[in-house]
Amino acid sequence: MNIKITVNAADLQKARGGVLAVLIDDGLKYALAKRSPLRAEAEHWLKGVQDKTVWDYAFGACEGVNFEFTAFMPLRLGFFQDPDDQVRTAAAKVVDFARKHHIDSIAFILENRAGLRIVSQVVEGVTLGAYEYTEFKDSIYPIKTMKVQLLVPADGVREAEKIAHERQAVCEAANGARDIVNRPGSSLVPEDIAAHAARVARKHGMEFTLLRKDDLKKGGHVGLLNVGAGSAHPPVMFAMTYRGARRKRVDLALVGKGISFDTGGISLKPWSQMWEMKGDMAGSAAVIHTMEAIATLGLKQNVVGIVPSAENRPDAKAYLPGDILSYKNGVTVEVHSTDAEGRLVLADGLLWAQDKFGAQTIIDIATLTGACLRALGLNYTGLMANDQKLAAKLKKCGASVGEKLWPLPLPVEYEETLLSTVAKIKNVGGPYAGASTAGLFLQRFIGEGVSWAHLDIAGTSDYDKKQRYFLQAGATGAMVRTLTDFIGKI
Repeated sequence: MNIKITVNAADLQKARGGVLAVLIDDGLKYALAKRSPLRAEAEHWLKGVQDKTVWDYAFGACEGVNFEFTAFMPLRLGFFQDPDDQVRTAAAKVVDFARKHHIDSIAFILENRAGLRIVSQVVEGVTLGAYEYTEFKDSIYPIKTMKVQLLVPADGVREAEKIAHERQAVCEAANGARDIVNRPGSSLVPEDIAAHAARVARKHGMEFTLLRKDDLKKGGHVGLLNVGAGSAHPPVMFAMTYRGARRKRVDLALVGKGISFDTGGISLKPWSQMWEMKGDMAGSAAVIHTMEAIATLGLKQNVVGIVPSAENRPDAKAYLPGDILSYKNGVTVEVHSTDAEGRLVLADGLLWAQDKFGAQTIIDIATLTGACLRALGLNYTGLMANDQKLAAKLKKCGASVGEKLWPLPLPVEYEETLLSTVAKIKNVGGPYAGASTAGLFLQRFIGEGVSWAHLDIAGTSDYDKKQRYFLQAGATGAMVRTLTDFIGKI
């Protein structure tokens, strides 16, 4: 569904539309001015909530308001959400109500200064909540375009327009990431991921560099070559370079895991949930569409987005448990499980970011470990870093856009669990602290003096049912909003 957002001065006598949404909190501090004609109705509805006679959004009529419905949306009923997420979810529910009732226009009344401060969250909820994946099926809703008005104080129109434009651009980029994560693995093999990224780069004037199999051999990228050896679709690695500043140096490198489908290889996964492994390239989707977002916004930094991509399949040519990989930084890795392949390809991406692009700050994003999902659940991304200032900034940016990050340790005493008897390290660290030992593995490929953070999105990249303001099950576009916000502030 296409969302068309406009911002106007709040004047209920002139406003027109299908649904007028009033966001209700305990003190009625959001949305309504004290002299609003909707105030008495809102107070009546809020009393019903407080008396526990009303538990969901309700509709009322108000004289002089030219809307088919006036929807009073509760913010106090989202007991398990923080205030910003309550706003996002309420905004998403308004869109959901409108499209289910074949209404193509919504207005949010945000006529006071507190309402102006939640424009960002309303836009995020609307844009993310309206998402549908329709590549292989028709939309279940007849409305193709939803017109959304934000009715704000007259002196805040310009500010709200800027916020709405920026947040919608970032959320649309996140929705682009959701599209490719939702695609079947057979229709998005490594070269397809590269082709998609090339189109994004070309559209926004970014440099695009592609390494194919022969280039990977020349460059000594042994992780990709081995992980992709069992597939008929050869591995690739590519870079999208955005230059928003005149300086030559790269301010930041993003490295995203791009396993287009993960069977586990010779260490074959159980069949029951294997279909979910089409989403093992969610890290690459986050990188590609973060690059799209920063280019759309014209941010003033130089950023390179790197994706090592392979398909992990069992085959006569597939790499084996017990194999030893020799990386070009001198680290040798004994393969204990071919299903711990993500860290093997990320190692190539981390080394390329430093050797080719001279990156001194690197963030990698990956659906890396089931251990992170088990530890943090569906709403927290695991955060590991060798630079605590970098980690703190990422955590703060994530919180501001509703993508929560939780720091996990990189204990030096756990490094011994990675030691191999026949190589320097092995690619699994045993049954405990799997997210942290995976982070310690990746840290072996970070050079001295390089600031690095690792984001494990195994739990946050996909929901198997609608949650929060994601009203469709499937990919979430995790970390596009956090990373874009972070890059805008470095």
